[in-house]
Amino acid sequence: MNLEVVKKTDLKKNVYLQLSLILLAGFVLRIFLSTLITYEPDFGAWQGWGRALSNDGFSQFYDKNWCDYMPGYLYILWILNEFHMAMPWLSVHILFKLPANLSDLGISILIFVALRPIASTRIAMISSLVYFFNPASLSNSTFWGQVDSVHAFPMLFSIILSLRKRFVLSGLFAALAFMIKPQSIVLFPIIGFIAIDPFFRSTERWNINNFIPSAKIIITIIVTCTIITLPFIWDKIDSFFYIFTGPIELIKERFDTAYEQYKYASLNAFNFWGAFAMWKSDELLFLMLSYKSWGTIIFGTFYTLIFVSLFKFNLLRKDKENKEFTYLIFQAVTLILFALFLFVTRAHERHVLPSIVFFTLIMFRSWIFPYLYAIVSGVYVCNMIYSYIQLTTEYSGVPDEIEKVLIPSMFVLYLIAFALMFLDYLNRILKQKDSLNS
Repeated sequence: MNLEVVKKTDLKKNVYLQLSLILLAGFVLRIFLSTLITYEPDFGAWQGWGRALSNDGFSQFYDKNWCDYMPGYLYILWILNEFHMAMPWLSVHILFKLPANLSDLGISILIFVALRPIASTRIAMISSLVYFFNPASLSNSTFWGQVDSVHAFPMLFSIILSLRKRFVLSGLFAALAFMIKPQSIVLFPIIGFIAIDPFFRSTERWNINNFIPSAKIIITIIVTCTIITLPFIWDKIDSFFYIFTGPIELIKERFDTAYEQYKYASLNAFNFWGAFAMWKSDELLFLMLSYKSWGTIIFGTFYTLIFVSLFKFNLLRKDKENKEFTYLIFQAVTLILFALFLFVTRAHERHVLPSIVFFTLIMFRSWIFPYLYAIVSGVYVCNMIYSYIQLTTEYSGVPDEIEKVLIPSMFVLYLIAFALMFLDYLNRILKQKDSLNS
C-alpha cells in the first residue's frame, strides 16, 4: 500500500479518535453539570406527564391531563419515567436532561459528518466541538433542561439525509421533528425543494422517476405522523376512516392548544417584539393589522426572498454535486429559523437554538461569521439568563430601567447578525449569476 495513503488513513483514524474522546469527556462534564441548575416548573411538568402516561395510558393522556406538547416528546417522557421507576436512585435531573444532552452530542456528530465531504477535517472537527461546548447549547440543555436540541437533532438529520438522497429517512426524521415541535414545518418546503431537484437536472423533466423522491418524503411523513399519533387516539377509533382522520384532528388540536396558550408578542425573547412589546398581546393593532399579522408578513417576506433566491441558484448551477449548493441550503435554513424567531410573535427565548445549530455548519464560510456566531451565542445565553431570573423571581429580578436598555440592545445585535448573514447569502446568489454571464 502506498505510504501516503497509509499516512492519510492513520491521520483520519487519529482525528476520529480525538473527536470521540473530546466529545465523550464533554458528555461526562454535561452529566455532572446537569445536577447544578434547573428550571423546576418545566421539569415538574415533564415528570408529571411521564407518570401520567404510565398510569393513564397513551389513549387517555390528553383527556385526563393538561399538556401543550405534541405526541413526539411524550414517548421519551414515558420511557424516562419507566427508567426512573426502575432506578429511583438515579438523579431525576440527570435522567430527564439526558435526551437533550444526547441530542446535543448527536448534533455535534452530525455537524462533523455533514461538513466532512465539503470542508477540511480540521474545520469539521472544530465546528463539531464549538457547538458541543457552546454555552448556548449548555444553557438550554444541561442547565435549564429544555428540549430544543431534541427538536433540532431530527431537523438537522432530515436536511443532511435529503442532501444525500436518502429521502425515506429524511421524511422519517422530518416527521419526528414535526411531532416534537410543529415549527419544523417551515423546513418542509426546503426538503421538498431538494427532493424535486431531479426535475430541474433531467433532460426529460416530466419523467415519473423525477417525482419519486418527493413521493417518498410525502408518504413517509404521513405514515410516520399517523403511527406516532395512533396510540393517543386508539380508544376513540370507531371506524376505518378515523384511522386517517383521527391523527389529523389530534395534530390540529395539539397545535391549537400550544399556539393559542400564549397570545403575546414575545415571551421573554430578545427579538423584534421583545424590544418594545414584551408580554403584550399580539392582537394589538398597528396600521389596522395585528402584531401577529405583521410578524407573519415580515417572516413570509424573508422566507420568500430566501427560497426564491435558492431556487434561482439551483436553476443556474451546472454541477449536480455542487458543494456551494449544500452550503447555501444550510445558510438558507439558518436564516429561515432565525427569521422565525426574530419576527413571528409568541416566540420564547430558547427558540433560536435550532438556528444556532445550522449556523455552526456555515461558521467558517466568511471571515465575519465566527464573530457573528459568537455574538448570536452570547446574546442567546444572556436571554436565557434574563428569562431564568425573571421566571424564578416572579418578574422582580431585572429592574425596568435595565430592561429598557438591555432588550433593544440585544435585539439590535441579533438583527445585525441576521442582516449580514442575509446579505452574504444574496451576494453568493448574485456571484453565481455573474459567473455564468461572464
